[in-house]
Amino acid sequence: MGRYTRLALIEHQKRTQNLGLLAESLEISVVHRAFSELVDHSPEPETMVAYSLGSEQLSRSHITSEIAALTKTYPLFLVNARKDDVRPIQALNLGARGIIYENDHLDRVLTAIKVISQGELYYPRSLLSDKIEEMMLRRQADDSFTTVSQINSLTPQELKVIELVATGARNKEIAEHLNISAHTVKTHLSSIFRKTGARNRVELLKWSSYATSV
Repeated sequence: MGRYTRLALIEHQKRTQNLGLLAESLEISVVHRAFSELVDHSPEPETMVAYSLGSEQLSRSHITSEIAALTKTYPLFLVNARKDDVRPIQALNLGARGIIYENDHLDRVLTAIKVISQGELYYPRSLLSDKIEEMMLRRQADDSFTTVSQINSLTPQELKVIELVATGARNKEIAEHLNISAHTVKTHLSSIFRKTGARNRVELLKWSSYATSV
């Protein structure tokens, strides 16, 4: 059995009967709840929520407000959506775990319920790939910004120490090359480790290699 074993259908929302029957065929119990019960009461364990759009526009403020309130507590997916009205990226950005359109075949609806009940997202693969790539690019940009900030925090002397560490020089050799004491080299290294987040020379070499490519 999956991660979520209960499906909550919101009372007074239309065209959810077949959804309930399909969920029960997967041994997922079905309950009917008023919207206020779901948002005002304690969260029900192992419960996911189906939000039926029908003829409602996703852009309407009361719809987005209800979805936002529900997704704070429950995994939610949209059902009975119209393809002309709702794009998958809109649903994903609202925090919905997936979207089922009004004309989707029953086997597709069944697959969606099963996937979402297992704690996964049900969206076109191309959309998920685009979102992952977007996250990776943002992460790379964040890493580059962090690295530049780290470089700017280093003193000229500390940068020289890093260059010598990269050549394999030991503390004594660094001290002789820079005409400073071995104790001062250790002080510089401690400061360098703190500023770069490196814990040892190996990590410092990795950081240095990445920093030179930024």
